[in-house]
Amino acid sequence: MNHEEIKRYFENNPPPKEVVWTQWAKITNTQVFLKSCYTTIRNFNGPIDRCPAW
Repeated sequence: MNHEEIKRYFENNPPPKEVVWTQWAKITNTQVFLKSCYTTIRNFNGPIDRCPAW
């Protein structure tokens, strides 16, 4: 998957607004989080599997 396919997937299958992974790891706005991930993936110059947002 490239960054456009990932973006399309989450646009068609939106996650809940808030996600709690652990007591200390919470995403309070998944849309803002995903937007940051899309930008990081799009601008990453190395192999996609080494991208921190992948």
